[in-house]
Amino acid sequence: MPHPFANIGEPFIHFSQVGSTNDEARKAIQNGLATHGMAFFSTNQVAGRGQRGRSWQGEPGASLALSVLIKTDFLTVLQQFELSMAVALGVWEGVAVSTGSESLRIKWPNDLYWKDQKLGGILIESVLNTAGQWPWAIVGIGININQKIFDPALPNPISLFQISGQEQDPAAVAKRLCVTIGTYLEQLQEQKGTALLAAYNRLLYKKEQIVRFKSGDRLFSALVKEVSQQGLLCLENEPHQYTTGSIEWIQ
Repeated sequence: MPHPFANIGEPFIHFSQVGSTNDEARKAIQNGLATHGMAFFSTNQVAGRGQRGRSWQGEPGASLALSVLIKTDFLTVLQQFELSMAVALGVWEGVAVSTGSESLRIKWPNDLYWKDQKLGGILIESVLNTAGQWPWAIVGIGININQKIFDPALPNPISLFQISGQEQDPAAVAKRLCVTIGTYLEQLQEQKGTALLAAYNRLLYKKEQIVRFKSGDRLFSALVKEVSQQGLLCLENEPHQYTTGSIEWIQ
């Protein structure tokens, strides 16, 4: 059944401190309290997760942690990348208001980069039931908002403040993201996946540039071409396409 994506972010549940907003969203599902569009937000997440098992932590009060529950009965389990793509485009649009669009890109599969620095990331956790069906997705988003100084051990972070020179209200940014994500989810529901993929590839980080990669024990350089409808990374002159987790970008 179609869902009204205008209600993404309703209700909007604000935690002063939280372990992980994704975990709070999962608890809502487990306790039978989940509703489509429900959002969990904090500026002080202490046990956040990123891609490939990495942690995500921002400076308390200066970053955004947002998790949104999506009822996925309008998708099949084979459309998980399409959901990821639509969310990434929604986050891109919501953030581009503050950064300008020229240097803001989506790094496959779903990090947000301004020039060569990481502004934020998305982690989508699919919740399957015992029958193997896919009733829920937990969309987790982390964005650096007002942080001025980062841990030097981090390779390449940047914040909205460092880009724009202006402090912003993280909750206001989070609510804006709910609106823009809803816009792209509605397009996905309307079967506009081909157009969304074209938009995603236009914004693809390092598109038509040579990048250093690692796959298993192999280090190599290749030209980034595009991402397929199935979410596979396509590189020039490579015999096969790469799944998430099978290849690593070498900065």
